[in-house]
Amino acid sequence: MSYYPAFLDLTDLSVVVVGGGEVARGKIEGLLRSGARVKVVARRAVDGVRALGGLTTVELHLRDYEAADVAGARIVVAATDDRDVNRRVSEDATRAGALVNVVDDPELSSFIAPAVLERGELQVAVSTSGGSPAFAVFVRDEIAERIGPEYGVALTVLRRVREKLRATPGSSIAERKRILRVLAEAGLVDRVKAKDPAGVDELLRMIPGAVMTLETLGVELG
Repeated sequence: MSYYPAFLDLTDLSVVVVGGGEVARGKIEGLLRSGARVKVVARRAVDGVRALGGLTTVELHLRDYEAADVAGARIVVAATDDRDVNRRVSEDATRAGALVNVVDDPELSSFIAPAVLERGELQVAVSTSGGSPAFAVFVRDEIAERIGPEYGVALTVLRRVREKLRATPGSSIAERKRILRVLAEAGLVDRVKAKDPAGVDELLRMIPGAVMTLETLGVELG
């Protein structure tokens, strides 16, 4: 089976995480970065999970899991060491109409989570279709050697340019795509990496009918 890749907007959505270990902590942190409201149910929790329980967007319950815990959740993550508990969570979540991910057990999951490389707003997701999550992490780390923080800054520049172009009367989707592709291919990333603002501004002057600079876009190269 081939999985359908997607990036979800979880802003203010209800998500349940069952489990309180380090794996659960990583899942919770990722969900919080996506803007979700997270309910955590765990008999025991590591210090990192307990600390997250102090956030207003986290509801921490230190007790055994109950079927009612998944009621109203849009997404459920099971991250316990007990496969029987994970199976119960999967079955309950499916009955409740929620998407469910059981960590390291694609057979019990309706979706799987990729290994993600983040560079600012840029996200590169790697999946092995559940075949080997560890290999997905290995590939992600290999990509990380090639994709540095300059890619995130370059993306910010391009996003601001796109926003300006969208606000320009007569600007078409095709023309915006062409301009952004030209900027990317003309060495924007290299100039950002070299911290060369004059070089970036030179590229921005290539945009027809617009006067843009890093200053007017509100971007600093650091």
